[in-house]
Amino acid sequence: MQNNKNPKTYRGFLRNMHLINKSELLMQNYDSLINKFLSGAISKEERALLDSWVFENDANKEYFKNQIKAYSKNVSIDFDSVYPYQKFTKNIASKKAKVIVIRNVMKYAAAVILLLAIGLFVAKNQWDQKPIEDKVVDIQENNKNLDKNEIILTLPDGTSKVISTNGEEIVLDEKGKVLANRSNASMSFNNEESSLDQIVYNQIYIPFGETFKLQLSDGTQVWLNAGSKLKFPQNFTEAVDHRTVYLEGEAFFDVTTNKTKPFIVNADGVDIKVYGTQFNISSYNTDKNVAATLVEGSISMYQTNSPDQELKITPSHQATFNKTEKKLTNAKVDTDMYTDWMRNKLVINNLTFDEILTKLERRNNVQFINKAENLKDAAYIGEFADENIELILQTISLSTPFEYSFNQNEITITQK
Repeated sequence: MQNNKNPKTYRGFLRNMHLINKSELLMQNYDSLINKFLSGAISKEERALLDSWVFENDANKEYFKNQIKAYSKNVSIDFDSVYPYQKFTKNIASKKAKVIVIRNVMKYAAAVILLLAIGLFVAKNQWDQKPIEDKVVDIQENNKNLDKNEIILTLPDGTSKVISTNGEEIVLDEKGKVLANRSNASMSFNNEESSLDQIVYNQIYIPFGETFKLQLSDGTQVWLNAGSKLKFPQNFTEAVDHRTVYLEGEAFFDVTTNKTKPFIVNADGVDIKVYGTQFNISSYNTDKNVAATLVEGSISMYQTNSPDQELKITPSHQATFNKTEKKLTNAKVDTDMYTDWMRNKLVINNLTFDEILTKLERRNNVQFINKAENLKDAAYIGEFADENIELILQTISLSTPFEYSFNQNEITITQK
């Protein structure tokens, strides 16, 4: 019987079969790596191999994304967004780590939760619009029954006012003079310089569960985090060669440039000096450190009583003052981790369980009673974006099991 097969064609066919089999074998290997990734059993070397394969071409990336979707029941993951693949996978640091993807369907939001035994990562966006109302409120009104759960503005004469975060209002002093204008959770003070020799201060208190934005009289913008207090001049006087404010808590500053009058933030024994820049300061009384994180420009930090021993830093660096050791240090950081609170994100950067509870107390105006002693040494890495507190607790409890119960604004944590 005559063999009609062309030797070259047959050899090509065999070679193609070999390539197909090899390709199928490789795909099976990568399927195995993906399964290990999803189960948290992937090693450092295997993850590096998977990373390389995913970014080899768009087809591999799409295949990997579809595998994730199938595993997480069609949760949408966009690798071209602000949360790229590297950030999605960066916390898989242990063979014992578990990966759990949870879908939270909302009208204006989609959430992806990657939960690890050593940490957690959440990405979500949500938009919230509030109705606007018009009203004029005299500063002497609502002077009684002030509550620590409300935003309170105190003027130089000692009068205080509860500040709403809904609608618009004009803030007047006792003589009817306009001091500031408020629109929702933002207030702007009159842009004028005082000719008085003495500086007079306002003070604003932001309770747990709230954030607020101020524009000072020099145009400097300040975003105040929950549980913060800022003392600031009503107007910056011509007779003083600096612009000093006093912070307790956390705030992000976008300072108006004035080379003749540096801007100084005093925070628990240290001063942060700037001329015009953007930076975040965290200085809660319960924290061990005062931390100044620089986004743009330049700043210096020094102990208030030792201005000649200042520490200067450049963008993407953080200056830290240890309150116990009285020591200044400087380190390069990811500034987003320290400013995302302005976008209502809860950032967890190698925090203990107790430290996470402290952040949740400030953010949600609740009080925790932690009876789960086994959790106190657990450390986590990750972030939540605008999630409610129950979903956050549910997510963390999947990684390190515990039970919790609500009694109004008191939450008790117990060992499971």
